[in-house]
Amino acid sequence: MKQILNEKIGDLAIESFSFIQLFQKHKVDFYCEGNLMLKKALNNAEIDVDMFLKEFTELQIQKKYLYNVKIDQWPLDLLADYIQKTHHRYTDHILVDIKNAVHEYLSNNQKIDETMLAFKEQIELLAKELGGHMKKEELILFPYIRKMIATRGGMDKPRFESVENPIDMMIHEHNTAFLLLKNIRLIFKNYETNDVDSIKKNEIKLLMNDLDHDLTLHLHLENNILFPKVIEFEKNKLFL
Repeated sequence: MKQILNEKIGDLAIESFSFIQLFQKHKVDFYCEGNLMLKKALNNAEIDVDMFLKEFTELQIQKKYLYNVKIDQWPLDLLADYIQKTHHRYTDHILVDIKNAVHEYLSNNQKIDETMLAFKEQIELLAKELGGHMKKEELILFPYIRKMIATRGGMDKPRFESVENPIDMMIHEHNTAFLLLKNIRLIFKNYETNDVDSIKKNEIKLLMNDLDHDLTLHLHLENNILFPKVIEFEKNKLFL
């Protein structure tokens, strides 16, 4: 079991959803820092190695898997479609729900809530960042991936020369979004609900926790699976 400590966390997340569950639980960055070895990632997050391995074994026994298919083996255009039609749409919808809930909470709350005001600032920045980012993927990168697959690479070179250029930009924007997500986790103390806060405030924390979980899966599918495979595909095909 301990040999996995020298494997990349991005590869482990692809291999087993049990790892994704644990990485999310312990807030281990497997989506932007997928090239880190497991031992290094656990040390960075100050997580006990033996405890982590024990939890992983228990999860495997329970067989809690999200995907019943090997999603890393999907055609690249299908994976791009899946990301757009599930994660992108979900992100758009839940951001609207969160912002509406925050507006309602602040409008009905007579006392100044510094925590919620700090969250409002960060969620608006995150919504702006993700909104622009997803549009670039949907209007530029994903259509290019679909065309590249449809023509098997037999197409004129794009104006951005190589798919690595827009992908580098997307990864940079992922990192920016992740920094905002980390700020929100700190503000909400990892979305811990309590009896002191109102029902509405706890509801907002739960909504944000849902977005956090979905976003980590979203970035994992792109950073660890889609983007590397697209770059490799382009390198192996000849353009006209």
